[in-house]
Amino acid sequence: MLAYEELESEVIEKGLCTYCGACVASCPLQHLKWIDERPKRPEKKAACEDCGTCYHACYQTEFERGAIEQEIFGRCRKEDEDIGIYRRVIAAKSADERILEKAQDGGVVTTILVYMLEEKLIDGAILTEREEKSDGSWMPFPKVAKSKEEIIAAAGTKYGISPILLKVRTAVIDDVLDNICIVGLPCHVQAMRHLQHIKFDLAPAIKFVIGLFCRGNFDYEQMSKGLKKRGVRMNEVEKISISRGFFNVYTRDTQLSIPLKETETWHSKHCLTCDDYSAELADIAVGSEGSKEGWSSVIIRTEKGEEVLSELESKGYIRTKEIDSLDYIKENAIRKRKKAEIRI
Repeated sequence: MLAYEELESEVIEKGLCTYCGACVASCPLQHLKWIDERPKRPEKKAACEDCGTCYHACYQTEFERGAIEQEIFGRCRKEDEDIGIYRRVIAAKSADERILEKAQDGGVVTTILVYMLEEKLIDGAILTEREEKSDGSWMPFPKVAKSKEEIIAAAGTKYGISPILLKVRTAVIDDVLDNICIVGLPCHVQAMRHLQHIKFDLAPAIKFVIGLFCRGNFDYEQMSKGLKKRGVRMNEVEKISISRGFFNVYTRDTQLSIPLKETETWHSKHCLTCDDYSAELADIAVGSEGSKEGWSSVIIRTEKGEEVLSELESKGYIRTKEIDSLDYIKENAIRKRKKAEIRI
């Protein structure tokens, strides 16, 4: 029986754990806990002897990409499809000034969530918010948002680990939500699609998946130390972004731009073997790269995603135009895939 012991030795201790939270959410008796920013089982229970749920819930143990692509798209990705299967790619921007004031770029993710909530396509979303601490830190944490105000409050990118799938059980069991949207990085998207593929009992509540472009996530402590060495403390930071090969940090008075090559030591270990830049298994994938400042690059991948974006356009929720540089997105995707192949 493959169980927690194997999950710990094969995934967690080897640095392959993406800290998505799927194993904790899947534990039927909640024996797994989130402790010290990682999944742990404080005490082995008798019920664990004949249960391998947590092991099989981890997409790092048995991820069947081809079968999952067939389920989502009806076919597998071709080798020359550098950014995965998609229907169209556009640049987009929210038409809501309140959202734009809070948003990272074009406010598209927030606008999609608000629209789906108002149209009752979803009754909540699991996303990442900045933890409110007295020291003004940028520590991310997962949140179930059930109102427009909560969705807007979580707008903007936060760099660092956020185990958003921890909240699936909270959303379905505690908040009694039946129609949920997940917003996460490619690793979160893969983990969620894996749970749907293996028929995880709470997976039917996930109706929509939004993925975010990702060159590689950052270990929060390493990022904080790296910025401190360059004269910036996390409590001074007002915004962080990545564009054109630079990690940009904005404070009230200054902007610090660090070449991404200098931030590679900040990357979480599991990111080194990830080959997905543009959230290839999402319904819609969104990022900043490839579009001008103030706009978001949007990859519409599924029929469901196409329906939502078309409604957003026709009802004036967003403004759209031709994307500025699809080639740049493809280059990033190819580069990440090649790096992963070398490291695996």
